[in-house]
Amino acid sequence: MANHPSIAQVSMGDIYEVDDIEYPYYPLGNIQISDAKFEDSKTVYSCTLTIADKIKLKNNESVGKENRLTVPYFGTDDVVDIHANTLAIINDLLSYTQYSVQSFDLFSSIRLVAFKDNFENGLAGWVATFELITHNDRPRCLYNLLP
Repeated sequence: MANHPSIAQVSMGDIYEVDDIEYPYYPLGNIQISDAKFEDSKTVYSCTLTIADKIKLKNNESVGKENRLTVPYFGTDDVVDIHANTLAIINDLLSYTQYSVQSFDLFSSIRLVAFKDNFENGLAGWVATFELITHNDRPRCLYNLLP
């Protein structure tokens, strides 16, 4: 995420703790690994990726009699724009992970849910939940445990 040109801040862990930063930069990306499981020769991680931006009010003022600006049909804030941008960012990140990172694979489908003001902090964006698979040899034992 840190290399994506549209993401200003990257965090990991509980998304509710992001607000602890006094002046975070936006848009932000947050990854949380909720659990993992060992299968035959792989490790499967359950991940939640959140991409969010701060909702801003659109300026409804115009200057001069010829410059008439009308508020678009979707309201007076930029939530539609944020949803479009953050969905594109998630698509970039997950496509790169699935097709350009060796030894990583995304299992099954990716669930995407749009949100607005879920965190009581004026953020909107998308949350993606998916399973990330990595290779795991699972040797019998890495260390000799017998005395």
